[in-house]
Amino acid sequence: MRYLTIILFLYSGIIFSQTQKDTTSLEEVKLKTSVDIERDYRQDANVSLLNQDELLQSNQTTITPILNKIPGVYMQQGGINTTKINIRGIGARAQFETNRLKLYYNNIPLSTANGTSILHDIDLTTISEVKVIKGPQATEFGAGLGGVIQLKSVLKEENYLESEFLVGSFDLLKQNYSINLSDGNKKINLTYNNLSAGGFRDNSNYQRESYFLNSEAQLSTRSRLQFVGQVIQLKGFIPSSLNRSSFEEDPTQAAFTWGQAQGFESYTRGIFGVNLTTELTSNITQNTSVFTNFREAFEPRPFDILENNNIGIGIRHTSEFEFSLLGNSAQLTLGGEFLRDDYDVSTFENRYRDNNGQGYLQGNIVSDLDQNRQYIEAFSTLNILLSRKLNLKLGLATNKTSYAIEDKLSNSQNSQTGEYSYDQVWLPNVVTTYSLAENQKVSASVSRGFSVPTVEQSLTEEGVFNTDLEPETGWNYEVGYKARWLEDKLYTEVNAYYMDVENLLVARRVAEDRFVGINAGSTSHPGVEFSFKSNLDYGSWLQLQPYVTGSFNFYEFNEFEDQGDSFSGNDLTGVPSQQFSFGVDAQINNSLYFYFQTNAVSEIPVNDANTEFSESYAFSNVKLEYKFPVLDKISARLSFGINNAFNEKYASSIVTNAGAFGGNEPRYFYPGEPRNYFGSFSLNYAF
Repeated sequence: MRYLTIILFLYSGIIFSQTQKDTTSLEEVKLKTSVDIERDYRQDANVSLLNQDELLQSNQTTITPILNKIPGVYMQQGGINTTKINIRGIGARAQFETNRLKLYYNNIPLSTANGTSILHDIDLTTISEVKVIKGPQATEFGAGLGGVIQLKSVLKEENYLESEFLVGSFDLLKQNYSINLSDGNKKINLTYNNLSAGGFRDNSNYQRESYFLNSEAQLSTRSRLQFVGQVIQLKGFIPSSLNRSSFEEDPTQAAFTWGQAQGFESYTRGIFGVNLTTELTSNITQNTSVFTNFREAFEPRPFDILENNNIGIGIRHTSEFEFSLLGNSAQLTLGGEFLRDDYDVSTFENRYRDNNGQGYLQGNIVSDLDQNRQYIEAFSTLNILLSRKLNLKLGLATNKTSYAIEDKLSNSQNSQTGEYSYDQVWLPNVVTTYSLAENQKVSASVSRGFSVPTVEQSLTEEGVFNTDLEPETGWNYEVGYKARWLEDKLYTEVNAYYMDVENLLVARRVAEDRFVGINAGSTSHPGVEFSFKSNLDYGSWLQLQPYVTGSFNFYEFNEFEDQGDSFSGNDLTGVPSQQFSFGVDAQINNSLYFYFQTNAVSEIPVNDANTEFSESYAFSNVKLEYKFPVLDKISARLSFGINNAFNEKYASSIVTNAGAFGGNEPRYFYPGEPRNYFGSFSLNYAF
């Protein structure tokens, strides 16, 4: 009955939409216009956009509620530093990380060679736009099963200094300082962020500093050079998941062993990349990126201490050719990407019980492995405008992933030292788009994707690599419909898809807080997604953008047996079958802004047997913002917001297949934050 009420509300507000403005330099804010709706309409199927204003509508600590506006995307957050994203069910069985999708920042890959991506530590004030491509249609990015998330940096043609101070519940404190310089053909942005939070649970203190540099130089009328650099230092304590009894009785407590061990993760991470774009002729454009990344991590856990150091290097290149093919306009893209990551993974005994309540105490080394992993991708797409109404896009990508292991601890009898590789895969993609009318079009596509196991999934309970794990592969079939109505005041989109996945990578719990990766037999992923967005303009005094988005899916195991138990026909674990987001953004007299958003999620099966579920929930966020001039070149912004305004009690993340050990209940649930408040004050000096 609860979701029937929600659905009725959704359909009663199908002209709902989103705000569009830019808060970086506090210039006059404009909401979504017909131009923005036209841009959404012209995007390829399965492509969704979020701008910076949308990203900053919460308290800036997380992108989760905003990313979950996108139908088919479900991001879970157990803490500021514990997140995972699944797209159309791919990645849902990851335990404490995001994998099986690719993350890019200004054409610079942020994902490792095994597909692991960290999004939660990138400060939202450094992102001007998020672009999400769902499913394996992103041929130019390797055609991963989950899809691609592209981040665009903040860089403007103006000079300003900006500072912001934000405070909130649970000892939340955030400081931003940014300078943007523009001088003809050169632009540069430098941003520093400091975020700390006490958290509403025990053992959940969090501290993060980040330094971000983005610059661009127009070398000539035909060439442009970009540089992106970011360094992040983070330490976040981990309260971990709770069993149902603890979750219902006292969600503020940490899991017993994690509280006793004072478990945390800490790391320093850096990303650096140079991107050169050159127009060789009016019809030929080339783009080359050279990049490197590093991560030095230390994580004391109750069962061991993990040291994980990683350094990666890579290069990415694309060439685009525009020409006429049989009298039709065509565009050909050829390119490739190479990435190599060197991992040094060591585990040690954690003797915290012998340390008089002072936290971790490092003991003997348990495992010491090096893995060098690399992939080479090549891709091509051909886009042909066959007629004024019909467009055809053909794509083909191929990937070869290999790795070498050096076991520095085991003896020659049980050492895993050696070289390994996955079979080369070929990933075709066909997309057709037909315009029914000037404001309506339909699309159909068939595409194939794949994802390789991560390092974490490959480690067995003994700390060695499982070289028998297979990559997951799948075919995706999809049809879509887009339309603009009422003189571009209303935008509608509906997509229906079916994905058939072989060797889905899932997690088996083997001990308290310990998991290993295994391959499920096969899974099916059918679903329907929809979006309704609008722009209601009542003159300069009031503009409204109501919106509603949602998805229905029917994911299940086709064939899956694990340790003698059959789960064939059961719902896919870790994925809600229904998900909705609805709200309204408002602008009053070009100075006062109001945002209201509700996310609603159905119950989620938390084990493969489908005997345990997390309960359905709906929570709402509200924010009020006021912008005003102070002096001739100085403007200010005040904001106040409430997250989880109606104090919904819900599980913000789950651990699938949490086993029961020592007579205790399985620990499936991460509690979501109760009602919490935040406010900020920002100053901008334009010069």
